Amino acid sequence: MVSTPRVSRRGASTLGCLVAIMLLMAILYYGVDIGRTYWSYYRLKDEMETSARFAQTQPDDQIHRHLVGVVQDLGLPAEAQRFVIKRTEHPPLVTIRTSYSVELVLPFTRKRITLTPIVEVRQ
Repeated sequence: MVSTPRVSRRGASTLGCLVAIMLLMAILYYGVDIGRTYWSYYRLKDEMETSARFAQTQPDDQIHRHLVGVVQDLGLPAEAQRFVIKRTEHPPLVTIRTSYSVELVLPFTRKRITLTPIVEVRQ
């Protein structure tokens, strides 16, 4: 009877688990920053849509002040405060837009993205 020598695999599962946990932590670390950026974008766009819906009862400067406060609360760059509010009669539309850039820190690089929320609401 020939016996094959046993190879010790002690620690192999621990090392594999450690690598998986480190990979998961890296994804979470960078994913939180990206997620926060897009969450702020969608919150701002939602506030812009709400403001456009109630634009019949509010003047443009009041809408602008409200949206500037939202930008400050969300911690967005100052360039996001440059809102353009446009009203048309035929067809009856209210359009609100802005644009701003955010720098994302990714592994081994930095990426600058420009976000341009635009909302059009029929009156």
